[in-house]
Amino acid sequence: MGDTAEEVFEEVAPFGNLIRLGWNRPNIYMGDMSIVLKHMPDYYSGGYLIEVMGMGRDGILKLKLDKWKALKFWNGTGNEVALFVWNSSLKEYALIQWVHLRRLVARGRSAGIAVFSSDGNEYYPIQWNWIVDLCRAEAR
Repeated sequence: MGDTAEEVFEEVAPFGNLIRLGWNRPNIYMGDMSIVLKHMPDYYSGGYLIEVMGMGRDGILKLKLDKWKALKFWNGTGNEVALFVWNSSLKEYALIQWVHLRRLVARGRSAGIAVFSSDGNEYYPIQWNWIVDLCRAEAR
């Protein structure tokens, strides 16, 4: 999902010209790397650090707690972090600025932290309809 989401982001380029920052399927073990480096945002564009994520049929964005901690660090470096989310089932995307991402994470936190059965990583479950509702409210 992530690779497709990045292809869509590069095609859409919502902030114009962009450069790649984060890791793209590195062929080394990254388990010992700090979470801040491991979860470096994927792109820089228009003054923003952009993390790109995909979501599938279940309509839930699974934002790992470690990634969230790292994104909070990156947001404090002088360039705001934004999140580009690609919903592969609906073929729709959303661009979420930091202030709105914080609200979505708070809502995901209140819904209850979930755990991936495959590796035990914890994540905030953020529903697509929450993202859409937030985007619609901002458009008004």
